[in-house]
Amino acid sequence: MMSNPLKKRLNMAAGDDLQHLVLKGIEEVNQKEIGRGAYGRVYEVKYCEMTCAAKELHSILLEGQGEVERRFVDSFLRECHQCSKLRHPNIIQFLGVYYPEVDGSKGVQLPVMVMEMMADSLSSFVEKYQNIPAHIKISIVHDVSLGLCYLHNHDPPIAHRDLSPNNVLLTEYFIAKIGDLGVAKVITADNANKMTKVPGTVDFMPPECFKTNPIYGTPMDVFSFAGIVFHTFNQQWPTPSEQVQFDPHTRKRVALSEVERRQQYLVKMSEDGEVLRPLVEECLDDDPAMRPSITTVCKRIQSNRDTWSKQSPQVLNDFNIATIAQHQIGKQTRSDVEQPQATIQQMAESQAGKDVPTQEAMEQQIDHKGALQSKWILNAPPLIPALASGMYQIKWTRLADLPVPMYDVYVAAQDKKVYVTGTSPNDEALHQVYVYDINTDHWDQLPVSGHYFGIPQIIGGRLTIIGGCLSATKEKTNKVLTFDVASQTWISYYPDMLSVRSKPGVVTHGEHVIVAGGARGEDTMQVQDDIEILNWPENTGWRRVFIALPVPMYAVSLTVSDGYLIIVSYAGKDINLHNTPYKIPVNDVISPQHGIMN
Repeated sequence: MMSNPLKKRLNMAAGDDLQHLVLKGIEEVNQKEIGRGAYGRVYEVKYCEMTCAAKELHSILLEGQGEVERRFVDSFLRECHQCSKLRHPNIIQFLGVYYPEVDGSKGVQLPVMVMEMMADSLSSFVEKYQNIPAHIKISIVHDVSLGLCYLHNHDPPIAHRDLSPNNVLLTEYFIAKIGDLGVAKVITADNANKMTKVPGTVDFMPPECFKTNPIYGTPMDVFSFAGIVFHTFNQQWPTPSEQVQFDPHTRKRVALSEVERRQQYLVKMSEDGEVLRPLVEECLDDDPAMRPSITTVCKRIQSNRDTWSKQSPQVLNDFNIATIAQHQIGKQTRSDVEQPQATIQQMAESQAGKDVPTQEAMEQQIDHKGALQSKWILNAPPLIPALASGMYQIKWTRLADLPVPMYDVYVAAQDKKVYVTGTSPNDEALHQVYVYDINTDHWDQLPVSGHYFGIPQIIGGRLTIIGGCLSATKEKTNKVLTFDVASQTWISYYPDMLSVRSKPGVVTHGEHVIVAGGARGEDTMQVQDDIEILNWPENTGWRRVFIALPVPMYAVSLTVSDGYLIIVSYAGKDINLHNTPYKIPVNDVISPQHGIMN
């Protein structure tokens, strides 16, 4: 039998207490459950044709009597009110509550929270995938810091008090958002000494939360944030060691600092996370007053993120494609869910309707010029069938038309400018160059470069066209021309290549420009099979490396992904179309140790 005080509290929730948050037109989708935890469950609903997550308390928790049940209800109602006041892209968006139909004999209706649907929890995400790319890791921890910054700078400040990987949720595009504000608390001078002991996940709690009469505030979240960094970069749950350790020299038990208790996780931080190690140590300081503010944390992470972006400009990789594909087919979960997960390979097989080749079948050895050898590997079949299966429709937005129609079109982009080169159907020798401004949706024409079938590339912030054929003579060229904004002319800013190349493959990776393949003779049958590299900051000249292409190729597409140089050829020396991608470690290609061919 439900106690009278508890029934009164629930009836308040059904009355004016939450009326301003009630949503109309909620549609339950067969009560499809997407998560279940100790205190409640999460299931799928629709609101205005938008799929959302609904969170409700287990009714069994309300069948008892006393203080425990009252705390469950108060915590739930506090979360509803708290979330209704928050608006930030890195905080789970609370939409409102609704009251599902219930058996009238129960005498009370429990409110159900309605929130935006998320794809995964951070804890589940790092458990399912190995070798998560650095740019995704830094983006996740930066998102979490931004969400905390919003809470801590709220008026009055809000402490989350249970920041853990279970309460950090991800969208299908890896945007991290903080959720589960059930124990979050507004921090005021009046309640600083009335805090609950260890309110959140024990492994992420700072030492001040374990005291008998704890006094804490927003610095506790900064401490917990250090655990988020550990968990994200090490892909391992950070369980601290014991608080005391036996010293064999003094034969005494010595108390350890919080940094010492987590030393194994500091040591394990990968090269990608090493730059954050000093910040993490500061966040773990035993003294809350010595920890940096979350605003300082945000700024320092942003600085490191900018550095990473410059060092690794290629951020869209195989991991993104595969993971997005899995999320898009409905592998959605909440933080407290254990849900059967199909592997990416199984999903690809079911979508594509065919077996995935074995690793042995995907590899082949290529001989190279010189004694050193490296391996080109057939790239694994992409998971495009999962995205192109018709299950999900993505709307295209039409932009302003190009001033003239063109073929053999190539593009390059920088900031909010898109550069397009192509050949006019009216005059093959006239190679058009246009620039599109994303802000104004407008095209402007640049002066012609003097050669066609060249590849545009942004090198050192400059628009550059590499190779192709000279417009005047139609001869294939090794010219590298750069557009000078000041004079509005094309100049030889970078040195010419060692070999003539028409329609080569070009990609920029860090400080290196990699050019591969391309037609070189009077007819297309004469095709290059070598690779040239330019270190553009040094700008001392191109060098040819010993590693050859698996087959001679022209009209080649190159990209760098997850540490590999990936190459896809339009046609080879026999003019047959190719459908075989290859990959090779990019460091093997650009390393001077693999030799130079003059």
